[in-house]
Amino acid sequence: MFTGGADGNGHLPRPRRPRRGGLGGGGIGSPPGQGSSTVQPYPAAPPCTDYDMAYFKAYSHIGVHEEMLKDHVRTSTYRNAIMHHQDLISGKVVLDVGCGTGVLSIFCAFAGATRVYAVDASDIAIQAMEIVRENELSDKVVVLHGRIEDVNIEEKVDVIVSEWMGYMLLYESMLGSVIFARDKWLKPGGLILPSHASLYMAPITNSQRYHDSVYFWRDVYGIKMSSMMPLAKQCAFMEPSVETISGENVLTWPTVVSQVDCYTIQAQELETITATFKFTSMLQVLVISGTSKNP
Repeated sequence: MFTGGADGNGHLPRPRRPRRGGLGGGGIGSPPGQGSSTVQPYPAAPPCTDYDMAYFKAYSHIGVHEEMLKDHVRTSTYRNAIMHHQDLISGKVVLDVGCGTGVLSIFCAFAGATRVYAVDASDIAIQAMEIVRENELSDKVVVLHGRIEDVNIEEKVDVIVSEWMGYMLLYESMLGSVIFARDKWLKPGGLILPSHASLYMAPITNSQRYHDSVYFWRDVYGIKMSSMMPLAKQCAFMEPSVETISGENVLTWPTVVSQVDCYTIQAQELETITATFKFTSMLQVLVISGTSKNP
């Protein structure tokens, strides 16, 4: 299946927690909408659970951020989008939701932002502070160590940036925090990057995985274990597999399953995603009718 949220190398460093409730195709460079939606001015912050704390601790590990930053396609696309909207960022106040090492915040500072609030609940925020100082941007980038739902920002912002997307677009489930930040701090007419996202799906075939996971059980060290194959099939279909496949494994053209408008989507819409869709085969079969004659 295709999802715009997949990174360039096909691996997710750590699973992210489900939340209040998701680069989809198309939206990181989209123009700004009409600003934050009309909701209660100060949304209530959800409680911080033990599961949340474990999640924040996992994202303190340097390997998570190393792998994300080495995803050149994703990181460069964010940088290009920020620079493309430089006229809307220069001289403005920016909020980076889930800043990690602060790379997007620094890109915004390079684009001329007057002030950038970089917020992250994990201890990587401590390293982000050092990175900001190392780049002599402490006068522009303010790193806040805490949940976006708990930090205190005493002014409205013109721009929100966030790397919230994951596999199946909504897998990382940081969009709820972006919605919270939008409703509480984004000025009317403000910019959100990314502004829109789309989830694409397509059926695939993967004979190699079938061979490795299912057919493997036919003969194990000379012992017949075919009785394990039904269970192996069941497990293979029950558990998601995050991997990179070649184009020849994709059976149909991808179809849009869900679309997200970051200016208008509400947290309750993230609870369940339902869609009706159909796939169009990539294969074209030429049928020739008639009677052939030997010369």
